[in-house]
Amino acid sequence: MTAAELRKLRERFGWSQTETATRLGCSVRSIANWEAGINKIPNSIALAAAAVAMNLAPYGAKRR
Repeated sequence: MTAAELRKLRERFGWSQTETATRLGCSVRSIANWEAGINKIPNSIALAAAAVAMNLAPYGAKRR
């Protein structure tokens, strides 16, 4: 996942960087640094973002 893809995903859902960080389980500073291209987006975050985008339940969570 690229910085532009992360930003596009966040904007598609209308999420702030704060909400995105909460949903992905990371810090707001990490989101800002990834979107700015300062740091590479970890594969685990890219996978989590894809899961959130597909509305999948977190690992171990019970489906309703």
